[in-house]
Amino acid sequence: MSAILPRHFKGYLWIGFLVTVFLVMALSENGIILVDRSAAAATGPLSQEGQMPMHMSTTLGNKQLTPNVVYYSDIDDNINGNPVIDSLANVSAALKASPDFVLYNKAKEAKHDNLYQESGSMEGDSYLPGGWRLDKYKFLPMFQHAAIHHPGKKWYVYMEDDNYFFWPTLYAWLSTLDATSPVFVGSPAFRMGEDFAHGGSGFAISGTALSTSFGSDPLLASKWESYAAEQCCGDQVLSHALREKGVERYKGLDGGGWAALQALPTWRLGFGDWNWCSPIMNIHKVHQADISALFVFEKQFMAKTDGKGRVRYKDIFEYFFSPQLVSSRSEWDNYASSKSFSSSSDSYTPEYKELTAAQRAERPWASKEKCKQACVEWEQCLSWKYADDACSIAHTAAMGQRIDAGIRMESGWMVERIRKVLGGKECGELEF
Repeated sequence: MSAILPRHFKGYLWIGFLVTVFLVMALSENGIILVDRSAAAATGPLSQEGQMPMHMSTTLGNKQLTPNVVYYSDIDDNINGNPVIDSLANVSAALKASPDFVLYNKAKEAKHDNLYQESGSMEGDSYLPGGWRLDKYKFLPMFQHAAIHHPGKKWYVYMEDDNYFFWPTLYAWLSTLDATSPVFVGSPAFRMGEDFAHGGSGFAISGTALSTSFGSDPLLASKWESYAAEQCCGDQVLSHALREKGVERYKGLDGGGWAALQALPTWRLGFGDWNWCSPIMNIHKVHQADISALFVFEKQFMAKTDGKGRVRYKDIFEYFFSPQLVSSRSEWDNYASSKSFSSSSDSYTPEYKELTAAQRAERPWASKEKCKQACVEWEQCLSWKYADDACSIAHTAAMGQRIDAGIRMESGWMVERIRKVLGGKECGELEF
């Protein structure tokens, strides 16, 4: 066990399935598995049968890395023999009677009536809208439950089912942080001027942070029900409640050149010399096919590194992007956006009126050829895209995806420059 996990690591892993089902993993210092066997099984009111079984057989299948699972949801059920706790069971009766809980109550009726809370357009499916209205109420009760029933752990790590974590890399990073302090780490997000940890990217709360907030106040979740009703997002509500208890999101990594926990899928990741050698903890917005592909990648990567490897951005690039790297693709968006040019933006400048027709024809927005030329002339440029009369170039390279936006879009990459700038960059020993 010690060869796989950082020394003295123990913690909880939380995972939300389609923003409705959550998982907790616990591992004690001496390897004893902690399981809440008194929990009732549950599924969520939307389609849980997508990513969840795939996670169970892949990312959660290694019992050395994720030995114990306790699922949270908002309706009783059982998934592959795994019990799940109704995270909203103990909210007030007044809240359950509110319009925001129509989905919660209808889901229970649908289950009783042998209808399925899925969205597969199959016979028996019961479409129940309003999942996002419920989502904002779940975070506080879940952490309250964990603090009461699973106290004393070193780390509590939250993720949703459309997220894929590279566990050894994440554990190695967490082992460098001081869990005896009230630490709350996550990708920065902002709303109404308030900083909070983005739930979709995943976040980690130290045991000390949990004990000084939910652990010290068993009624903390209920105190913020009215506040949650006026907000949009559960991750923001959680961050707000923690801040009131003196637990602030850790900002030491903000602007540091790499995202410890990030919010993009593999095909939207922008690769550059600034993040090439940096560790990457997770891939967000994954579908079943992505989970499978990432699991295969990680198995091969760990085998190649004798189980000691920590995933970096370059590893994702080399496995997923490099084999598909070409000079250009039609009807494709590679998300180049560092610099943008368009005839409409030019038309607002005083210089535009002075341009001759020949000079306008040389502008980056005049054609895809001129857009590519603008990228060639900017030494830092690694990618470009052109659509209609708009050109964008970037100092990063992202794979992108095919689009059907009603306009013709061409995306291109500076293949030789990418291979020279990135492929030739040597990475030393990984430092967090």
